[in-house]
Amino acid sequence: MRRGVRHRLLGAVVTAALLGTAAAEAASPSKPAACGSATAATLGAVDASVVAHIYANELAGPEVSADLQHVLSATDLSTAVAAGNRRAVLKATTRIVYTPRWHIVRLRVTDLKGNLLADVGGPYVAAPVNGTISAGGRAVGRFLMSVQDDHGIVKLEWHFVGDPAAIYVGSKPVTAYGPVSFPAGVPRGPTVTLSGVSYRVQTQTLTAFPSGAITFVQLIAPPPSRLAAQPCAIVRAGEYGRVAATLAQLASNLQSNYVGYVSTVHTYTGALAFVRVGSRRIASAGGAGPNTIPDSGSVSYQGRSWLVYSFQPKPPARVYLLVPPS
Repeated sequence: MRRGVRHRLLGAVVTAALLGTAAAEAASPSKPAACGSATAATLGAVDASVVAHIYANELAGPEVSADLQHVLSATDLSTAVAAGNRRAVLKATTRIVYTPRWHIVRLRVTDLKGNLLADVGGPYVAAPVNGTISAGGRAVGRFLMSVQDDHGIVKLEWHFVGDPAAIYVGSKPVTAYGPVSFPAGVPRGPTVTLSGVSYRVQTQTLTAFPSGAITFVQLIAPPPSRLAAQPCAIVRAGEYGRVAATLAQLASNLQSNYVGYVSTVHTYTGALAFVRVGSRRIASAGGAGPNTIPDSGSVSYQGRSWLVYSFQPKPPARVYLLVPPS
């Protein structure tokens, strides 16, 4: 998503949020302070949280569970490891990695002493998941598996969030998305200027394969002034809403799969998500939800207060997001 498109969508999201909150603000004794210089940091915190959720799903999502079972149930692999037959271990490992419709991008197999027997897959891989290989009811070896490479993680961020992003191995950007050329080294300051634009820098450390660390870098473009004029709570809720709206646009046959959609929103944002038509509940990711949810503002649910953002991707159905205040 290019910067201009991202800002147009963000502006539409914020405008929709403001229409819902205008009456409440007019009735309040004092209007909340503008987010101002904290706007980019507020957006960046939400965007970084989405990346953290993307990464967590690559460690423990449903696809990971399915692929773990593929490895654990591979009798050709366990038999070869038990026999110490390196050639057979390599053959079985290669079969597992390259089986169509499975999503294992790298598989590393060792014996119980840690001696490497096979290592098949791409060079730049993240989110390693380990397991034990058993044969005849006893442990015979260990494995390290990944279902996602560095390129795939950055690609998901680009499609879901739209910030220019890159993964660095050491000081080298090994994969990137977005209309900027990333610097040779990881940006160390809070901002970096590229092609005359000053971006806020968001970094987080992910686990490399088979060990060590890689650095994920997101660049947050300067927010439009109309957004900075709004309270940080509206900015925060609106950014969650923008990501949820993007996921709605990416969904195939949304109206027939609201259950899957709200699950996806929750997986990749952490927000509680509900779809309702009037008072009728269509789908939920977060329990039954409050009896009544305002279109915007805040609501109490499960003993805590939540920010609310809502939109209608396909009227009359309305999507409601419950967002933690901080």
